[in-house]
Amino acid sequence: HVVLPGYYSPDGMGLLDINTSDGRFLFFLPWQGATLVGTTDRKGTAVSTPGPPEDEIQWILNEVEKYLDNGMKVRRSDVLSSWQGWRPLASDPNAPPGAPVSRDHIISTNPDTDITFITGGKWTTYREMAEDVLNKVIARKGLKAGPCLTDKRPLRGGVGYH
Repeated sequence: HVVLPGYYSPDGMGLLDINTSDGRFLFFLPWQGATLVGTTDRKGTAVSTPGPPEDEIQWILNEVEKYLDNGMKVRRSDVLSSWQGWRPLASDPNAPPGAPVSRDHIISTNPDTDITFITGGKWTTYREMAEDVLNKVIARKGLKAGPCLTDKRPLRGGVGYH
């Protein structure tokens, strides 16, 4: 993912390209006065110090240019920040043998320790993941609880942000 100056997207309007040069999705989203441009998954080797590969940044910039006026060039110096995300693929220990791994999160309880765990998912769904695992534990243990409030709580730094 890269963050570009805000003039790369109009306020309040995003774009999703489902037909990029290599078949991945690409999205443009206005974000805090800037433009967030990202893509979907690509398999890669795990490394101890992950960072966005330069060839991925250049690929995103090349794809972005397809949507701009012919006279406008996206320069590497336009990139305000960049990062690479990792999504674990989860294998459900209670699934039948040969079941595929999941891109979603999986909640399971170890029958020997009675410990409930969650694995998989992605950083943009962490609130949903938290709510799902707590609801499962509450139901399993017969606990009483009110409705989940995570979607009502501002993120760190989000107080006053609209």
